[in-house]
Amino acid sequence: MRESFNQALRWALIPALSVYVAALSLSNMAGIKAQSVLRDLAQTCSTPAGVGLLSNLGYLLWLAAAAVALFTAHSRLPGIRGKQLQLLACGGWFSLILCIDDMFLLHDRYIGQTFLYVTYAIFAALIAIRYRRQLMASKGEIFVLSAALLGASIGIDQIQPSEIDHPMAYRTYQLLEEGAKFLGIATWVLFWSQACALSIKSVRPAQDA
Repeated sequence: MRESFNQALRWALIPALSVYVAALSLSNMAGIKAQSVLRDLAQTCSTPAGVGLLSNLGYLLWLAAAAVALFTAHSRLPGIRGKQLQLLACGGWFSLILCIDDMFLLHDRYIGQTFLYVTYAIFAALIAIRYRRQLMASKGEIFVLSAALLGASIGIDQIQPSEIDHPMAYRTYQLLEEGAKFLGIATWVLFWSQACALSIKSVRPAQDA
């Protein structure tokens, strides 16, 4: 029991309390009321439940991909090692970074879009080149499809007309951009889920033997 409590303290309570205190402290320094940080955004803004629904679902999908990949990579299963482990770890951390960017709009407000988009493209290309054999063994065509959809979303965003000058065209482009993005995220989750499942299944025969 004592060991379990120490584990909970070390891996859950202390990190969670640190984040809680840091969030409130940093927000206070930025002049943001504690109530605004603690309450749900929909509650604070008094908006209907459907506002931001697809964006919120996107966050959950990014997190799902990160959680599945990182959990499998760090499961210490004997058959998951070498480049296969590295691939899952890279996919998990990459998914988490994409989630944080999407949630806090880092590419829109704090870091230049061009820099981040180019960085993401380079990182995805490096994954495809370095782990091409592992990708193809894990249904890599789904990875390519996901990257293509997310890339299409970025491309549409770059050529999207001004909302003020062309409101109708802007709405059409917005639908296409967000649609491609949502489909890309869903396909991204599918790939990493299948990659993890195939990695785990490959361990079973060795253990049964």
